[in-house]
Amino acid sequence: MDDRPNILIVDDELGPRESLKMILKPYYNVYATDRGSEAIRLVGEIPVDLVTVDLKMPGLPGTKVLQKIKEQDPDIEAIIITGYGSMDTAVEGLRLGAFDYIAKPFDVNHILALIRRALQRRVARLQQRNVQSEFMANISHELRTPLSVVIGFVSILLDQLVGEVTDGQRKVLEKVYNNSGELLELIDNVLIITSLNSGELIVTEEEFDVCLLLREYARRYEKMADEKGMGLVIEGPQDRIMILGDPNKTGRIVQNLLHNAIKFTPSGKVTIKVRKVPQKGMVEIEIRDTGVGIPEDQIDRLFQPFQQLDNSMRREFAGLGLGLTVARRLTEFLGGSLKLKSERGVGTEVLLNLPSRALPERSRFSTHRF
Repeated sequence: MDDRPNILIVDDELGPRESLKMILKPYYNVYATDRGSEAIRLVGEIPVDLVTVDLKMPGLPGTKVLQKIKEQDPDIEAIIITGYGSMDTAVEGLRLGAFDYIAKPFDVNHILALIRRALQRRVARLQQRNVQSEFMANISHELRTPLSVVIGFVSILLDQLVGEVTDGQRKVLEKVYNNSGELLELIDNVLIITSLNSGELIVTEEEFDVCLLLREYARRYEKMADEKGMGLVIEGPQDRIMILGDPNKTGRIVQNLLHNAIKFTPSGKVTIKVRKVPQKGMVEIEIRDTGVGIPEDQIDRLFQPFQQLDNSMRREFAGLGLGLTVARRLTEFLGGSLKLKSERGVGTEVLLNLPSRALPERSRFSTHRF
């Protein structure tokens, strides 16, 4: 196929479907189907730019088809085409994210103009998103460098490598160190999410010990847990659990999950469990806390960028709301899965599954990039 936009026609009526196909073929790559389920499958296989949907279809209704398509790719433009020209139908389609609405029998020039404008909106929106992503990546890089220097020098002062510090000075320096670390974590999450969105993230594969990695990241949060008077416990086998994967990105996932668990647990404990699941070729990591918990109907929303339970300016817990988003996106990027169960006032359980492929003996400790 050429680089023309891809348009998918979804209509159970043969006449309108074929007519629209003939009208659009000189200008676009056109696909057509008479079933909503087939349309949803095609969107998962073809880079569709625009879809025309008949809302009144047998089986899976057009409203459900449009909803499912938008869930797969919210940037796909949609135009509602139906023989039932009521305002209620039009409003329903627009509410689901359609660009516009047209009734059968449609005017050729009208439908061509609508599609052209819808595709122009799609291009403009994608261009704007690319500019925003590039801006976020650049500004994050510029902020990260001086912030890393600040953290390094404060660490030197806290270790008293350039002279003794008083108790009062130590408290101030610890404040600076902790808050700088929080800010650096936010910047790193922004960099990761922009790299994922742009497709520029690189995977490094090497063999590493999951148990050792968990202990290392747990040590980083011991002080944070101690200050809140809560426990941080690791339960796992005494033997090593070696997997082939990206230790840095796995560490970032664990770091984000631990940070959230401790941050949203005023008292009690955070428990980390790890075990091999050989029959599935996976390693399972469970992080359970006794924190504030999340209402069940809010869980999915928290996996969206910049979302917290309380998004008000006076919220109790600070942050951008990127931790869970980055954790899940990175997990899926590495071929794993991340699930969350929670109950308000009881606590939260996160179940992380990662592939545990083993390196052949002759290639152990080698690194592969792709």
